[in-house]
Amino acid sequence: MRHRVEAALESLGRLVHDHALAIVLLTLLAIVLGATQIPKIEIRVSTDEFLRRDDPVRMEYDAFLTRFGRDDVLVVAIEPDALWSLDFLERLRSLHEELEEGVPYLRDIQSLVNARETRGVGDELIVGELLEAWPESEADVEDVRRRALANPLYEGFLLSSNGRLTTITLELEAFEESADADDLLAGFGDAPSEGGAGEDAVEADAPNDPPRLTGQQEAQIVAAVDAILARHDGPGFRIYAGGAPVLNGVMMASMIRDIVLFTLLSIGAIAFFLGLVFRRVVAIVLPLLVAILSVVATLGLMGGLGIPAMPVSEIVPSFLLAVGVGGVVHLLVIFHQRLDAGATRRDAIAGSLGHSGLPIVMTSLTTAGGLVSFTTAELIPIAVFGTVAPLGILVTLLLTLLLTPALLALLPYRASRAASEPEPPVAPSIAILTRMGAFATANSLRVVGVASAMLVLAVVGMLRLYVSFDTLSWFPDDTPAKIATRKIDSELGGAMGLELLIETGAANGMKEPELLHRVDRARHTVERLQVEDVIAGHSVSLVDVVKEIHQALNGGRPAARVVPDDRELIAQELLLFESSGTDDLEDVVDTEFRIGRFTMRVPMVDGSQYPAFADEVERIFDETLDGRGDAALTGLMVVMGRSFVASIETLMRSYAMALAIITPLMMLLLGSFRLGLISMIPNLFPILMTLGLMGWLGVPIELFSLLIGSIALGLAVDDTIHFMHGFRRNYGRTGDVDQAVASTLRTTGQAMLFTSVVLSVAFATYYLSELKNLKTFGLLTAFAIVMAFLADVLLAPALMHLTARFSSLRRDS
Repeated sequence: MRHRVEAALESLGRLVHDHALAIVLLTLLAIVLGATQIPKIEIRVSTDEFLRRDDPVRMEYDAFLTRFGRDDVLVVAIEPDALWSLDFLERLRSLHEELEEGVPYLRDIQSLVNARETRGVGDELIVGELLEAWPESEADVEDVRRRALANPLYEGFLLSSNGRLTTITLELEAFEESADADDLLAGFGDAPSEGGAGEDAVEADAPNDPPRLTGQQEAQIVAAVDAILARHDGPGFRIYAGGAPVLNGVMMASMIRDIVLFTLLSIGAIAFFLGLVFRRVVAIVLPLLVAILSVVATLGLMGGLGIPAMPVSEIVPSFLLAVGVGGVVHLLVIFHQRLDAGATRRDAIAGSLGHSGLPIVMTSLTTAGGLVSFTTAELIPIAVFGTVAPLGILVTLLLTLLLTPALLALLPYRASRAASEPEPPVAPSIAILTRMGAFATANSLRVVGVASAMLVLAVVGMLRLYVSFDTLSWFPDDTPAKIATRKIDSELGGAMGLELLIETGAANGMKEPELLHRVDRARHTVERLQVEDVIAGHSVSLVDVVKEIHQALNGGRPAARVVPDDRELIAQELLLFESSGTDDLEDVVDTEFRIGRFTMRVPMVDGSQYPAFADEVERIFDETLDGRGDAALTGLMVVMGRSFVASIETLMRSYAMALAIITPLMMLLLGSFRLGLISMIPNLFPILMTLGLMGWLGVPIELFSLLIGSIALGLAVDDTIHFMHGFRRNYGRTGDVDQAVASTLRTTGQAMLFTSVVLSVAFATYYLSELKNLKTFGLLTAFAIVMAFLADVLLAPALMHLTARFSSLRRDS
């Protein structure tokens, strides 16, 4: 079977050589057409879009967005020298008005400038604004200060409890208001913009959902806010802009920067090492050209299929560059060896495909198989990566097998001068590799013993691993948005939202006095709640509005700030409030008064801490409501908590699937059940070593680091396949393990070394990212690749030597 495949690949090489120009032209035409789809790629970085559409938490949150709008507000906190002064209030009004006019996709804006103030005049209820009559003297300002501090709804929302900060809160649109009926379908039918192929291609309800704001649109919002704030920030008027929308904007800017930076660095590193290995311009240009075209074609497929770019997607271009070059290098090494040995170009192309084609196909399939395991991930960014990366690998495989030999047939190539020498000099790298292989076979028990001891240490380290979903920790400590969010968390109760919906099951159910009293009691209990670093902050619900109205209609007496016991009175007072022209009730209850909304601000901390806090809030409300209403949690905080749980599920499932896919492929390639299992030992070694290192260093498993295992497994298998394939062939020819190892490392060892160096350097460049977690991911993945290479040139030969000592390898070879 294997020989037939190799013969077919040799025939393919001759066929490509004979039709080289046509293949090159058709390939370039297809890639150019695909590249026109790249501008269609949408960027999505919002945390609430990390979950799949059919996830119950996501479904609940989407329904909440449709009913009440977004809960992830953009908070502008202002720290003046003197908050209660005419000068400051004028500057505040100027900033408020400029934001209101200049920020796109703005649904609502609230500050002291337009803060609601409800008062009663006789039997009339007047819903006005705190600064409706603009103060003209310091006495007027003092009156405003007194009224503001007397209003409990302002504290924690518009004013910090210490009196040093005031806020402007911007609520953004959840959906694109300008989309017409056709636009609503675009990107959610045949080419879904949110999930695409990474989210089971198309969900059943997708066509009916209005389009969410994209990352590009949120970036416009943040850019507009930043530009306006920059004009107002200054001495005596310190401004902090924080919250999820701002962090999303920073993340998107970082993604775009990283994509460009990593791609350029990868190209530079690849060109440098290609020059060291081949010392020919054509041998440098050819692998880079094939790899770059693979990236362009993959991005074109992303745009054409409607697959969005999300966090993690920024590693795709540089990853494909490094992987793409690897296959071409394996072909070039054998091509040069055959050409230098005197073969014609046609025979050298056919020989290189016959020798390395099958391992290249299998390495592509196993690498793709290791990453395909992510397509079922609960987190969409991971699922998108698990779709795009394998797709790109298959595109790269196609170009490697077709475009590379076609270009070799057309580009000027000659045998090297060393070919005419009686004994061509051995490259230093090959000499070192063969010595390492000889050491491993001569000291096989020792090598396996040391590897076993290292694995024991790694397993102990793995016991220290923990899962984290702390998105704020990804950013450098000096990031203005991070500083602002921390300040908002500490002085205003939090930049994250917890939402609880109370379903009464009947129209006007939220007007029942007993229910409102119970909601009030639950609120007082929850406000004292703290679970780890999650501390309950400012809250608001229909109860607060009812109390506000009742107090206003009873002379403004503080003692009258209560929920009336009379249902009819509550209904009448709410009707007066609605009749005043305000639409503020829409923020706390639905139009039928069937569903009430309870909103609480909490600090932005590690998402792993949110589930316990949310569970306790839900328990308190369930016990207090005692069947008079059903409490259901939602909001960005709950979404982040669910994302934490989903990351654990993704980790376990992806590793199991990767092993289930790769192991049978190894057995199929090697034609032996036993060799297939043995070959998995050097494949698993780097993964266990990396996970152990993470445990010992205290590095958590999070959005990026949970990718390391499957990526490392897919890449580790590449070198293992090339080694085992060569070893199997050479052992079948010689029957001697030492000779087989030496011959294998002499022929494929240099390419293995090159691909490992290029991949490790490519991932190490991620250390230059602005995001801390991407820095860590890059270094750990580079470490895993180095461990994989060492396992293939030391551990794999030792295992083969031991296997031959205790049983025959002949029947496997």
